[in-house]
Amino acid sequence: MAKIRRARAEDAKTVSTLGTTTFVETFGHLYREEDLSAFLEKSHSAGTYETLLNDAAWAIWIAEQDGVPFGYSVAGPCTLPVPDMPESAGELSRLYLLKQSQGSGEGGRLLKVTLDWLEERFKHVYLSVYSENYGAQRLYARHGFEKICDYFYMVGEHADPEWIMERRR
Repeated sequence: MAKIRRARAEDAKTVSTLGTTTFVETFGHLYREEDLSAFLEKSHSAGTYETLLNDAAWAIWIAEQDGVPFGYSVAGPCTLPVPDMPESAGELSRLYLLKQSQGSGEGGRLLKVTLDWLEERFKHVYLSVYSENYGAQRLYARHGFEKICDYFYMVGEHADPEWIMERRR
């Protein structure tokens, strides 16, 4: 069984590498190179993760096997365009695993750790998922999430159709 641990400030580069690799593996084929590069620099740089790791409102976890990272998750206050967003809203911002680890059950374990943290801090929990990422949608539905609306997530100048989902308790 893999180890899931809370990331520390010194893990920023590791999370950046993992974030870039997993995003490109999963979605890189959808974008023009300039859109993908701009997005990765903005959203997956070591500096971006260092900022999150130094902010007590956010948390990042790393899943690793024998000390080798293969997945991560990010959670914090909700930044999504949720209609009529209630107070005390948190967000599962990212949950990614390397391709070879997908389908192993480790994504569900990582999700549970992250959701436990979110639910200790927030009354409402949201996430965003690509409209054609059916595997992730099934995983989230098994953990009580339901689609509440559509929106577009920007990757550079490319608008991805996404779902916003809310966890029902």
